[in-house]
Amino acid sequence: MSQALDAGSHMVHDAAPMAVSQLLAEQRQAIQQRLLAGASGDEVVAATTDLVDGVIVGRYRTAARTGGEALTTAGFQHCCLVAIGGYGRRELAPHSDIDLMFLFHQDAAKVIPDLVKQVLHPLWDSGFQVGHSVRTIQDCIDLGLADLTVRTSMMEARFLAGSPELFQQFHARYVRKVVSSGFDGYLDQKVAERQREYQKFGETVYLLEPNVKKSKGGLRDLHLLQWIGSARFQAPTIRELSDRGILSQADYRAIKEAREFLLRVRSFLHIRAGMAQEILTFDEQVWLAKHWGFADQPHLLAVEQFMQQYYRHTMGLHAALMRFVERCRRRSLWQRIVRWLPSPRIEQYFAIDGEALTVPAELRSQVLAQPALLLTLFNLARSRKLNIDPSLLEDIHRHAEILSAEQFHTPETGRTFLSILAGPGTAQTLEAMHRAHLLEKLVPAFSRVRGLMQFNQYHKYTVDEHSLLAVAKAEALADHAGVLGEVYREIKRKDLLHLALLLHDLGKGHEEDHSEVGKRLAEETAARLGFDERESRTLVMLVHRHLLMAHTAFRRDPYDEKVLLPFAREVGTPEVLRKLMALTAADIAAVGPDVLTKWKESLLVELYLRAMQEVSGERETADEPQRLARIADDVVAQSPGDQQLPADKAWIRSELEQFPLRYAYGTSPRRIAAHLGAIRRLQDRGVVVETDFNAPLGTCEYAVIAHNDLIPGLFSKIAGVMAAGGLQILDAQIVTRKDGVVVDTFQVADPDYQGAPPADRCESIGAIIAEVLTGRQSIEAVMRRGARLNMGRSLPAHRQPAEVRIDNETSDRFTILDVFADDRQGLLYIITNAIFQLGLSVHASRISTRLDQVADVFYVTGMDGKKVEEAGRLETIRASILNEIELFLGAHAA
Repeated sequence: MSQALDAGSHMVHDAAPMAVSQLLAEQRQAIQQRLLAGASGDEVVAATTDLVDGVIVGRYRTAARTGGEALTTAGFQHCCLVAIGGYGRRELAPHSDIDLMFLFHQDAAKVIPDLVKQVLHPLWDSGFQVGHSVRTIQDCIDLGLADLTVRTSMMEARFLAGSPELFQQFHARYVRKVVSSGFDGYLDQKVAERQREYQKFGETVYLLEPNVKKSKGGLRDLHLLQWIGSARFQAPTIRELSDRGILSQADYRAIKEAREFLLRVRSFLHIRAGMAQEILTFDEQVWLAKHWGFADQPHLLAVEQFMQQYYRHTMGLHAALMRFVERCRRRSLWQRIVRWLPSPRIEQYFAIDGEALTVPAELRSQVLAQPALLLTLFNLARSRKLNIDPSLLEDIHRHAEILSAEQFHTPETGRTFLSILAGPGTAQTLEAMHRAHLLEKLVPAFSRVRGLMQFNQYHKYTVDEHSLLAVAKAEALADHAGVLGEVYREIKRKDLLHLALLLHDLGKGHEEDHSEVGKRLAEETAARLGFDERESRTLVMLVHRHLLMAHTAFRRDPYDEKVLLPFAREVGTPEVLRKLMALTAADIAAVGPDVLTKWKESLLVELYLRAMQEVSGERETADEPQRLARIADDVVAQSPGDQQLPADKAWIRSELEQFPLRYAYGTSPRRIAAHLGAIRRLQDRGVVVETDFNAPLGTCEYAVIAHNDLIPGLFSKIAGVMAAGGLQILDAQIVTRKDGVVVDTFQVADPDYQGAPPADRCESIGAIIAEVLTGRQSIEAVMRRGARLNMGRSLPAHRQPAEVRIDNETSDRFTILDVFADDRQGLLYIITNAIFQLGLSVHASRISTRLDQVADVFYVTGMDGKKVEEAGRLETIRASILNEIELFLGAHAA
């Protein structure tokens, strides 16, 4: 292939611009065909680099030979052409940037502009995009010392054409003056730069749509490792680092395999997009999984298998980078002196080396061979808040392969594992054990979910990271100021809670329901750890029914005895209820940023408080009035002056009693004050709209206050106005007070503005809502005038079908509609309008957007105020709503 491309390259640089463009396209097409036929990523980038080399080197030589004697002398004696950056390291993907440097001696200063013109203009004329710089050796040194990016790009300089002697002079001086100087500062700056990229492109390896170059675990991690190796050891390739014993064989293999995988994925992304596309989108994941021969299995989609492989490679690459960075950090003089001093020993086998826990070299083989000692090492690090020596972690990782899971299943290791689970510091310790491949020895199912994605656009993380993050979120509740914090701090056996969180999703990836698989895993784990009957029952219940509290709190009314009593009976005891509460909150928080909203938290608290009365045998609690009294105090204290609320706390408390409890617990005192002020201003047949911008979340709250008999379809009409105005509804709640006043609250994103929308924007939306609800405008006219529904992000082509379920058993008063669908601006209006058109009235609703999906619940009755009983009518309702949703989403599919 290289010979054919080289021949093609000679043809290219001798041809006219139009012919050059055509020949380049043909050569690139040949590379694409090789990739589609199964060529490796390394072959593709090498072939692309060879093609570019042939074109550019040929053009340089032609320009130097045909430009006259002065140009010829300069081109071959006083100048040279140098590839830098990704082109310099021979890693050109099909549409990568091409960066050149014209290096020249001062003797060629007069002719270098003409040489540059003769080389680049024909390339540009033929559509060949090339970036360039023109520098002397001293320029390179000055810029390399002053600019981090320039310093790094020239470390990868590769000679192309011209004077080899000049290039050798540059290379020798640049290594001596720049590369070898100030390594510690360079390392810190490059690591900090990479951390900023993580913040921008993804701080976890397990992003749903990762950037294959710049997300954590992407190719940039490999580049950073190579840059550090070049600066620290003058070894610019992973092969050289391995050959010199600087990089372990295990890390070399992992990095080499990850590099090949990522280069191939990136090459496919480039050729399919026809440009430098770096985002591995959902649709590209599906296509690549199919092209690479993955097939759907009953328990695991082809794309999930493909992405599991992706995450395993990126996790391995990132872990290897972190170990390498730690190894390359130079110790201070004091640290080197301390290393010569006797290290304080702990429990015979362990020692503290600076701020790290380690095992002396003469004892390391003994510790590595004994699971009980390995677990003790991690438990000591946890209890003493120490990191484990990176080289020791590397040894553990390598040695873990030869240790069987059975060796870890002893009473001693079980006790130590439970000590780790009891905390504090549990999550950090479990993560370190997972990286070292030890956690799967204690919980074998963990090896199966390593890097297992959940292709549902809801979970942001893979199963293993979600499980570990859930433990971290639970531990963070210790500092929570509200009810969740009280609940967590009161839990006596935190080891059981943390173990349940570790296990709760490990049944995923099986054909059977993951909760049923999780039940068996919990039973096996309890037996292995020697739990008694009560401990086993608690663990199994928490894992098997880990969705129970969320489903009950978010989709049902806890004031309905038919909801509350079965829930309380299944939970059984106050201690189990506390654990389930903490587990549910942590599980939701670990799904993705800001998924556990204040409103969701309030719904959980509401159910918890109601259920605690049942399981504790105290149906009435004196604490509830006290809580309302404290909330009333806060409302008075935080009430803005313009609300003009009475200072009478008894009045405020009486107003709060008109609301469901969840409103008081889930709404900030400042917003309660605003709502109460609006209620005081509400006139008969009138509407008041209150708005508030939440800066940390970047969302705006619209609270609509009116009487519930103002107009039919009130909720639907509000949603329609917002959709027509281009607002994206993220969360919505219907609250109807005992006196018939409705407070409908919408959390929205306004994509037309960055930061807080201007006051006139909010006032305009509020005014339109008031006009529609009072009959001065029709919602149909507003929707036509807005014409905003077709804007926004297209739905992925592989979207999941929508689902509408009807629950006529849970409530005696209402028919409950559960709606699940991919989210789209305007969807809430489509659903609520369909409900309205069916002659149904919405009495309560729980609306939530989870990443790109909605899970909405509506409590409805017929116009007679009664639940719908007739089977045919129920099916008509279900089918009609589903049809409207599918018609709407189908029109917006990619």
